[in-house]
Amino acid sequence: MSGFQPAMPLALALAGCALLGVAQTPPGSGPDVLITTTFFTPMTYAAALERLDAFYDEQVGRKRPVAFPEIAPNRHFEVWHEIWAVFESPEDRTRVTLKKPSDAASASMVKSWMLDIAGRLNAVLPLAFTEEPGPRTVVGEICTSRKDLAAVLAAQPALRSLSSWRHGGLFVSAEPLTRIALSTSGLRGARQLTVTAGDLPSAKSLMANLQRGALAPGICGAFSEEVELNQLIHDAAQNRNDTFTSAAGAPTLYHPQLDLKYVEERLRSDPGMQKRIAAAHGIYDVRFRVDRAYRNVTLAWSELTGYGAANGSFEAARDLGLTSLPNARKPTPGTPPMTARVHLETLKTGAFRVRLSGEGMAGEALPIDERTFWFDGKTFEEPQYPGR
Repeated sequence: MSGFQPAMPLALALAGCALLGVAQTPPGSGPDVLITTTFFTPMTYAAALERLDAFYDEQVGRKRPVAFPEIAPNRHFEVWHEIWAVFESPEDRTRVTLKKPSDAASASMVKSWMLDIAGRLNAVLPLAFTEEPGPRTVVGEICTSRKDLAAVLAAQPALRSLSSWRHGGLFVSAEPLTRIALSTSGLRGARQLTVTAGDLPSAKSLMANLQRGALAPGICGAFSEEVELNQLIHDAAQNRNDTFTSAAGAPTLYHPQLDLKYVEERLRSDPGMQKRIAAAHGIYDVRFRVDRAYRNVTLAWSELTGYGAANGSFEAARDLGLTSLPNARKPTPGTPPMTARVHLETLKTGAFRVRLSGEGMAGEALPIDERTFWFDGKTFEEPQYPGR
């Protein structure tokens, strides 16, 4: 058993989720436009989907239900390029409408993507494109998971939860055009949340609702201090390398990767950094919130063997260790989640379960939350089961 140890800052760059709860429009995004094209294909709707099956399998190694899922009757969302598609069947042909929010800088690329799809469907060319004022986007930073966002959005059935190899979570609706994207886990379990809606007030309102809902009690992330320190060293080496190579009088002939590796090794060899590397070895952190005061909360780690990614099944669970935190209190609004550290054997790629339980003020044992994470050697992500 390992007792609770207060989380030690890795560096100022890792000093917590400084922007939690702050929503902002992306800098330099400019006015959003909605690029739309409508074309006809002699193929039936079913034949068009079959053709796209082969297209996505060939291009991204994903089956169509994942790369081009249906989000409403005859309406799909292309996850790869984030394009909405509507299929209609007048008479003996199919009318297809593609829509994607964009900006002036990427408009040509968006049109090229649409041409790729149209070409696969034997569309009548050339395509005609229209540009009109489109949805607006706000971005914020948040400590939560796909599971928590799904619970908040359950009251809006038009928003479909989609499996995505590009996001930690993705929710999309066909009418009105709405997209909510959660990034994969970042420093200290923080994630970027991007909300695209019909207008700026709607996007801000939806962002605020999600941020309020994310404050629910439970486990909201896990991370490896060793992995984060390695990333910090790499980023510091990259910054030093960039500063040197862009300075006046710097040599014009050099090997970027060799320079970067050399700078990184110099940073690692520093005695102070050596101590930090040793201290971070095998340390894993869980970020969580509680809903009331507890005498003590406990987080127990287990390794799940024989794990099935398709449905979350597993053959056995092996206890790895646990950590406890006394006098846990419900956080006040605006404060980050609590963090508990535990020293474990170095984890290999696989599935892990974390259980959060508490001892009430009267001594009663109370389960609080349980999460399953897939660890790829760098980040902990909750699995995205198809259809869930």
